[in-house]
Amino acid sequence: KEMIQIISRTYGRKFVFEEQSRTMLGKEYEPYVCIEPYQFHIMQGVAKIGKGRDTISGDSFLEVAMPGGRVASALSDGMGSGRKAFQESAVVELLEELLTSGFPGELAIQMINTALVMGREEIHFSTVDMGIFDRYTGECEFLKVGASTTFIKYCNGVERLSSTSLPIGVLHILEIDMVKRTLRSGEFVVMMTDGVLDALPVVEQEMLMETIIGGMKLVNPKEMAQYILDQVLAFTGETPKDDMTVLVAGVWKG
Repeated sequence: KEMIQIISRTYGRKFVFEEQSRTMLGKEYEPYVCIEPYQFHIMQGVAKIGKGRDTISGDSFLEVAMPGGRVASALSDGMGSGRKAFQESAVVELLEELLTSGFPGELAIQMINTALVMGREEIHFSTVDMGIFDRYTGECEFLKVGASTTFIKYCNGVERLSSTSLPIGVLHILEIDMVKRTLRSGEFVVMMTDGVLDALPVVEQEMLMETIIGGMKLVNPKEMAQYILDQVLAFTGETPKDDMTVLVAGVWKG
């Protein structure tokens, strides 16, 4: 505490120790990394159900800290459903390794696509829906590859972000839909696999989902994700015909 106070006074700016830094100064040489405190905190919540209410789902997700104060939230829908799709989908694991190693999101996705296209005789494609949040500025970069529509719940409305690209693992040359938005405290990003939207009437899928998200009064991402999934299941009144996953990431000034 004394050392960080000295450093802060010296530079005239507030600093904190990085989360992984040791809390005590010992006799041995150790690296201590000082950073400016983050302006925003990111919290993620997920709700999911397998096809036919199976406990095993082919959908997978991650939340991972990246260098430079960024956090990535990603959702991937593997080919098919259930246990087989779960076993064959390694996209999230590869994505996590590349992102934590410092690779930019776009390059990480391109590398995984190359590995899938070149390394297998059969086509095993997966969608990727990812948001990379900057905890200093509140800016979020969205990267979508064959993914279902993403919804941003602002304080004064809901925006849809759609994708027209093919999933990864299909073509050698991959197109990634990218867009940036700046989020304020108390705003949310809602991602979902196509099994969620496909459970709603074809013509009104996005409009109904926008109504569900816009009408929510909840502020806990986990509760929000479960609420959206429950609303869709109640609307259909049927056993899920595909794996269904909802991921909600919230931004708070902190």
